[in-house]
Amino acid sequence: MNLISTIIIEDELDSQLVLARMIETNCKSLKLSGVFSNVISAVEYISNANVDLIFLDIELPGESGFSLFSYFPNPKFHVIFTTAFNDHAVKAFKFSAVDFILKPVDLNDLLDAVVKFDRLYYLNTLEHNYRALISNLQLKDKKRFAVNHQSGFDLVELDDILWLQADINYTIIHLKSGGHVTIAKTLKLFEDYLDPEKFIRISRSAMVNINYITKFNKHNNLQVTLIDKSVLPVSESRREELLSLYEKI
Repeated sequence: MNLISTIIIEDELDSQLVLARMIETNCKSLKLSGVFSNVISAVEYISNANVDLIFLDIELPGESGFSLFSYFPNPKFHVIFTTAFNDHAVKAFKFSAVDFILKPVDLNDLLDAVVKFDRLYYLNTLEHNYRALISNLQLKDKKRFAVNHQSGFDLVELDDILWLQADINYTIIHLKSGGHVTIAKTLKLFEDYLDPEKFIRISRSAMVNINYITKFNKHNNLQVTLIDKSVLPVSESRREELLSLYEKI
């Protein structure tokens, strides 16, 4: 079996040693080829060697870990970020389909990330995943978000979302401007990511922008009508929450 050529980019010596030991002891499919304390020293190595997988810290001396992609705009390697970032940033990682491990690194988290890598993302989507991640981290106003797909990534305006529809492991975003966008992410991920003051889950398969609800129909089963005349059923488990919202309105 060909071993996966792996490097670590991490500036803290203790973190270098711990992660290297974990990899060498527990990840038999990986071959640790080098440990680097900053991006620029790793760039020279990556340019002259075959590197399949990089464990990349973000807060590094000189340049951020994200700057690696300015040297390799079309990466052929996979990255597992190691980060101590806050909750909002962690959501951005999840939303962009990029693997990450929270620091301090836990062995089970490491093994889970390596299993994901072993399944391999399609290499031609890696660039889009990373660019969508960086875009989401940079969008401080939270008025839009980046979603990646096979051809690249799109920026979706929150105010343009009417409702979101679950379709197994996909989500269909219905837009006020017309049409829809289908994204390979679960509705649960959107529920965790979007502002609960603005978006509410009304059933297992639907989440709505409360600003676009025009009517509550309480006859028989509860339903909501949106500004585009869409009529969506509300599940019994969500009924009280939605009626409470209705009273506030």
